[in-house]
Amino acid sequence: MQDNPAETLLFRKLRRYLMVEYGKRLPYASVEEVYQSLCKALKEEIMIHWVASSSSIRKHQPRILFYLSMEYLPGGFTNNNLVHIGVKDLVGKVLQQTPFTLQEVLHVEKDPGLGNGGLGRLASCFLDSLAALQMPAIGYGLRYQYGIFDQEIWDGVQVERPDRWLLRENPWEFRRDDLARYVEYSGGSCSGKSSTRATSVRAIAYDYPIIGFPSRENDFSVVTLRLWSTKESPRNFALQSYNAGEFGQAGENTSLTDVLYPSDHHLAGKRIRLKLEFLLVSASLQDIFRKHFSRGGSVTTFADKVRIQVNDTHPGLVIPELMRLLMEQAPDLSLEEALAITRSVTSYTNHTILQEALEEWDEEKVEELLPRQYALVKRLHDTLTKDKQYQEPDLAILHKGRVRMAHLLLHGSHRVNGVAQLHSDIVRTALFPKIAALYPEKFCNVTNGFWKQILSSHTF
Repeated sequence: MQDNPAETLLFRKLRRYLMVEYGKRLPYASVEEVYQSLCKALKEEIMIHWVASSSSIRKHQPRILFYLSMEYLPGGFTNNNLVHIGVKDLVGKVLQQTPFTLQEVLHVEKDPGLGNGGLGRLASCFLDSLAALQMPAIGYGLRYQYGIFDQEIWDGVQVERPDRWLLRENPWEFRRDDLARYVEYSGGSCSGKSSTRATSVRAIAYDYPIIGFPSRENDFSVVTLRLWSTKESPRNFALQSYNAGEFGQAGENTSLTDVLYPSDHHLAGKRIRLKLEFLLVSASLQDIFRKHFSRGGSVTTFADKVRIQVNDTHPGLVIPELMRLLMEQAPDLSLEEALAITRSVTSYTNHTILQEALEEWDEEKVEELLPRQYALVKRLHDTLTKDKQYQEPDLAILHKGRVRMAHLLLHGSHRVNGVAQLHSDIVRTALFPKIAALYPEKFCNVTNGFWKQILSSHTF
């Protein structure tokens, strides 16, 4: 240990955090306390690079990619971070001075319950790639309190239990109350029907560092994954509903981010899921606007400096909400001009070719919960269908009382792609052939390399 200054320094930091955070000396610390203290010691180095990455973006003001996904499956952060920082062997040697092995310490971490399949894994891989390529980007998602579920078998029967990945402190997240955003629901009706009173939900930001694999030793960049949560904001609790005995309604907004994909086999589940998807869109777009305008940007420069990638149809409400925010910032902006800007910045990745799996929402439910956004969807639909070539049912955004999210994204996006060449071909030729005929330039196939096409040439 004496011959290696890096080992000595890390060991001292580990002991310091054990004392400051837990009041423990090393021989008496638990494996979890050692894990937490080790992560805090490593964060000192990570924060230096994270701040440097953010400062470089502010200095050079490049075009930024904002990636919206309902799911992420990053796996354990700690082992990944050790590899990318290049200190896994060093940490293993340091831990030889403790009662615990590296594997025992790493085993403390529970994988983040932020996704359940390929969509989330792809999103996490893209963020890793962006960080490794030193691209200016931010990922947006939701901080699910319980993820989807843990599976247990009781007497040969599957039982779903909560995925309690946040049972203990997560050392890799940073709560950002200063970035909290308010998301509005209800409060109006474009058809003149009575509507429920407007409600405002506070979404708190939690930031995670996504570390890129370095091209040179100790030259790693960091991309931010920003997740929104309603769980930790007491403001979201409806006391009047609680006092009226409506206990479910009282806690609905507080529990919006409890579970990934609440069951939509009943009306309550459908309502919560729609509110959840809009929460991601609204909070993220507000943050994008905050970031753009804080850099001296304007509506005029928005199309040049911003790119938004939508991962599947879940964040599809980004189209009307982005148009609404643009027209709010620039009241003289027409619907057509707002749509042109939205189309220039938004791209859509399709993940399914099954018609029954493409998201559709009941028009009345969308109008009830999101009247301002529905009004713009209706205007966009009506504007498009004035042209005869858009009047076929296969092209319509609104059809048989349903809002078709894929069609909304297809009409409102700059590029559309699948997740493989075969998939992209099927999307273009079999799933949406009539829309592809209208917009042949939109449909393409891309993999990790497409980030360089979407973004400017600037890196960190």
